[in-house]
Amino acid sequence: MGEMASHGLRDHDRLHGASNYVIWKTRTLVVLEEYDLEAYIKSVVVVPADNNQKKKYNTEQGKAKRLILKGVRDHVVSHLQGKGTTREMWEALSSLYEDFSQQWKIHLEQKLQRTLMQKGEGVNLYLQCLQDTRGQLGAIGSAPQSIAMVRTTLNGLSDEWQVFVQSILGGERLPSWEET
Repeated sequence: MGEMASHGLRDHDRLHGASNYVIWKTRTLVVLEEYDLEAYIKSVVVVPADNNQKKKYNTEQGKAKRLILKGVRDHVVSHLQGKGTTREMWEALSSLYEDFSQQWKIHLEQKLQRTLMQKGEGVNLYLQCLQDTRGQLGAIGSAPQSIAMVRTTLNGLSDEWQVFVQSILGGERLPSWEET
């Protein structure tokens, strides 16, 4: 397991692209909240006129920007160059990866629905493929419900498994995904 950095994120948790954006965003929000810096990404914070307050603002803005910069891989930093505030940095990453995350979610949902067991394929391989895709969806906060997974699994089984499918469907209730 990766070593925990001083900013609360492990090296392998750093943002490297759309595939881990949702997870990175969630973890980074928690770290910013822990340091009471989330206001710098959630709204425009006006620079105070008072010198003491301005110093505090600059310190906190710097900490928040540093937390974001430490939480992204080097190739992502170029997208943050020239951003003056933490909010501008956050919005740049959001606009870069949010749309792709939605596309990725749709892709994974479609992949799950299209996964069919091939004739002669082992059931373990088929179930593992479904479980892997479900795990990927779960990682972006969109894991299918248990009963939907069971239906998808039964619908995708090859013809040689139809007697099994009928026996499951003929029962009082469908088993949960966890029971399978």
